[in-house]
Amino acid sequence: YRAFFPSLSLVILMTFFLAQLWLHQYIFLYADDLYYSRDAQYGLNYLPYFIIEQLNLNGRVWVATAMFFVLKHQIYLFRILNPIILLLTVIILAKMSSFDEKIEKTPYWGVSLLCGCLFFLYLPLPIAHTTIYYAACAFNYLYPMTLALLYGYWLYTAPLRRKIPLLFLSFFLASSTQQVGMIGIGYTVMIAIYLSYMIKRFPISTFIPYFFLQLIGYTILSYGSFQRLLSEKAAGNEAALGEVVSELIRTNIFSLPAAPFVALICLSCIFWLWHRDYSANPFNRFLGFALSLATIGYLYLLLNENTLLQLQGENTLALVRIAALAFILIYLFTILYVSYLFLRRGQTPFHFFNSINAIGAQLMLLVVDARFAAAYKVMFPSLLLLSVFIFYSIATFRRNFFYLVLALSVITLLPYSPRFFSHYHNLFPLYTELLPWYPLTGEVRFVGFLVTLIVVLVIILVIVSAPNTPFKTKLLSQGKKNFSYALGVLFILYTLAVFSQTIAGYYLVSIPQNYNLQAIASYHEKGREGELVLKKVPVSYYGYNLGNWQTMPHFLKECYKIKEDTPIRYLE
Repeated sequence: YRAFFPSLSLVILMTFFLAQLWLHQYIFLYADDLYYSRDAQYGLNYLPYFIIEQLNLNGRVWVATAMFFVLKHQIYLFRILNPIILLLTVIILAKMSSFDEKIEKTPYWGVSLLCGCLFFLYLPLPIAHTTIYYAACAFNYLYPMTLALLYGYWLYTAPLRRKIPLLFLSFFLASSTQQVGMIGIGYTVMIAIYLSYMIKRFPISTFIPYFFLQLIGYTILSYGSFQRLLSEKAAGNEAALGEVVSELIRTNIFSLPAAPFVALICLSCIFWLWHRDYSANPFNRFLGFALSLATIGYLYLLLNENTLLQLQGENTLALVRIAALAFILIYLFTILYVSYLFLRRGQTPFHFFNSINAIGAQLMLLVVDARFAAAYKVMFPSLLLLSVFIFYSIATFRRNFFYLVLALSVITLLPYSPRFFSHYHNLFPLYTELLPWYPLTGEVRFVGFLVTLIVVLVIILVIVSAPNTPFKTKLLSQGKKNFSYALGVLFILYTLAVFSQTIAGYYLVSIPQNYNLQAIASYHEKGREGELVLKKVPVSYYGYNLGNWQTMPHFLKECYKIKEDTPIRYLE
């Protein structure tokens, strides 16, 4: 098995890559993508004006320039580039989550790699449709975060051996986006302090060049940010602190798409605090018990449709506010505390660095417009950082039956709760139209099946894991191991079902879009004369701002070189 393991890792990666290529053939230009594709068609002579415009717009010069070249030939290059970046991100996340200085070759690599692939396949569509499958946000959030993770890993493991690549990365990170730029600076500060003063591996002078280049990069970015802040202020979009705090809390913690990850992090923290390496400390046992109660309360608040979860508003119950704030405090404290325990034991510092960066990245959004705080794209960088902790926990407890059963319950049952299903019912009709036999057509029956399955698994678990039981035979001992594998296979199958639904949705929405692009190509062949006959594209999560096809705004016509006075008729 160990001799075959590298090949198995390659199979996992290639399967993930091919799955993403399959999905991306149904991805198109959306919203801001149309602007960048239009500008790129003006040619290289327009590039200096484009760069100056982006510098004054938001300071994200190299990010916008990269989009300028990638989207020059519309979406086709992005359909190949994005799966490659996703593949690299999975590898870096697996490297970081399986890193352990005490073990030269950690057995966690393969499990972490599989978790990274499943993470992106399982990612709820309200998060994924803008952060991954929409070019403008992928360039602004996914790609800079891939560089940030690579920078943090290399800076800790090889600050001298990879000095030249790291110097380039430090500048590009700091000048990418406000959030990721601060994450890059955070990595530099924390790693410099840890390596120079705590374990005395390198002198502090080693990191001065990185600080200097990041200062230059973030200064460029800050100039554009300041210009944008002035324009937002002039438009009357000043940040209301209370509203921003409320939206950040709701988006990152008390929202339905974020809930499986929050619950999984809580579950992992509880098992770490009760782990044999840490449970000797009475405080750890108490904190684990307190977080257990807090997690049950969190799930109750989240799943209760009649409970108002906003921390502001006249109709919000005071008790709900207090309960929500109590959970937030214990949740954030426990993440930092558990990751600090890893750091203190000398296993891996990345969890502590990532936890600080994940929380700090969201706190810096307190100065922005509340509209951005409520967007899942601004939560995505922090979710990527915390995913390292999730992968590490799954790899560690991969043979712990109680952990696996509870984790599987959180990941599978939570999205099928009545509140989840009623909130996202508009995601499902497209899929059930394609596959009417799919269990989503009978959600109540499906939930009952899953509940029964989990109960049966728990009963088997108790029998198999009991210390002194007549069932303790060699066959059952082997059954314990097979039981872990069965749970893993069950989760893989569930994740593939979720991803197949995503593919089906994007495929169905791609049909009218492909028809429209062919109609536009025929329109150009006729010398841009006559009537343009299109199909309306349904507004859906499977795409972004698809309503543009129904209104044909000026920038969409510019992108596809459609004359403004061209008569447009839609087929019924």
